[in-house]
Amino acid sequence: FATPVISHQPILTAPALKPLTIRAKVNSPSDVKWVQVLYRSVNQTKDYETLEMKPLDDQGNYEAVIPADKIDPRFDFMYLIQAMDSQHHGVMFPDFNQQTPYFVVRLERGEN
Repeated sequence: FATPVISHQPILTAPALKPLTIRAKVNSPSDVKWVQVLYRSVNQTKDYETLEMKPLDDQGNYEAVIPADKIDPRFDFMYLIQAMDSQHHGVMFPDFNQQTPYFVVRLERGEN
């Protein structure tokens, strides 16, 4: 069986106190059922929140906008992307077999 394939350019830095747009391309031999971004502050007391990524076109491009009030400026930010196809084959990106299973975004807070 073939799982969906997620292509994504990791976001390494982002301005604090602004919404964060995450885009990904998902290709799958069968229909993509859903694509989600899981995110939280780099703060061990927080659980991941899940946001549905919306299809932008019929080419497999998806996007989600994380609201600014969900991004705590005191902490950097981490996220991962997951997708499932109509055959219930799921995939996470980044793949924990190859690297740390999340991306960390360094928030640019500006110098006081």
